[in-house]
Amino acid sequence: MSVVNPSSAVIAKAKSKYGKRLTLKDYNALIKCESIGEIVQYLRSYTYYQGFLGKVSNDIHRGNLENILRGKLFDSFLSLCRYNSDKSPVTTYILRKTEDKEIIRFITLLSTGKAHEYIFDLPMYFNEHTDISLERLSKVRSYQELMSVLDTTIYKKIFEKFPPDADGNYRIATIDDAIDTAILDELYKSINHIKSKKDKTQLLALFDTLTDYDNYSRILRLKRYYNLPNDVIREHLIPYGKLSKKIDSILSKESYEEVRDALAQTPIGRKARRYDIDGEMLIQGRFEVCRHEMYFSSNPEIVLLAYYIVSNTELRNIITIIEGVRYSMEPDKIKEMLIF
Repeated sequence: MSVVNPSSAVIAKAKSKYGKRLTLKDYNALIKCESIGEIVQYLRSYTYYQGFLGKVSNDIHRGNLENILRGKLFDSFLSLCRYNSDKSPVTTYILRKTEDKEIIRFITLLSTGKAHEYIFDLPMYFNEHTDISLERLSKVRSYQELMSVLDTTIYKKIFEKFPPDADGNYRIATIDDAIDTAILDELYKSINHIKSKKDKTQLLALFDTLTDYDNYSRILRLKRYYNLPNDVIREHLIPYGKLSKKIDSILSKESYEEVRDALAQTPIGRKARRYDIDGEMLIQGRFEVCRHEMYFSSNPEIVLLAYYIVSNTELRNIITIIEGVRYSMEPDKIKEMLIF
């Protein structure tokens, strides 16, 4: 009796799922839809989404549709995790990033006095996969209550360091940066425990590249659109990746043009030249890196992460189309916003 290698199963299953992705033909049809109902009907009739949109009404609210799609993506990811190690660094990382998104979404609502709205979009599909009680989180109305919910999590120390001001406003960008760093601290420590030197090196290289795209984008945007001083920009960067070793040299420049030119001379800068800073440069770069890994990597952790990121990009495209159709944008304008 043959035994299936779990690592091979992750790769085979992920590539099989990736093979069912939306095509250019699908996108061209979707951007021509005139209502959310037509989008649902197309996805249900002609794409692999039919399996979980079969009972969805064409008059579904866009927010509910987006939640269903996010739940589908998460379930698809979890189905791959069954074939992977229980101590998978990538699985833990993605769960942490999902927690991060929910925490930031909630404190944004809390800061604007709209915390009660969180319950309407609470992602029930994620509730059993996090140590944070999302139901309790939805009832939080004060800093003390928030700290109680986060008491046994890695996020407590961050909120202790960055409490709200006298008006109850949180430093959302700073908190998000701190959570990103904490998650990567945990991730890199976990990766360094991988026994295979080859697998460890490959995974570190991929996360370094993804982080470099993030920092590259942050520097350009913060300098160009906010004209922040370099010492403030430095506070918003993630202390990982290859680019972090050249930050001192890059941020020794003062003008946006000088900083941009210095970044262009770095390895990640040469890769990113073809992306438009006014577009989704970060998403595009990360997508293309992961799309390449989907085809060529034999590392199950890398393929798992790559699948999740390319699938998220497809979800982002669908949501962009939903919003574009909702606001009656021209199909060509919607298409310009998509990432293929």
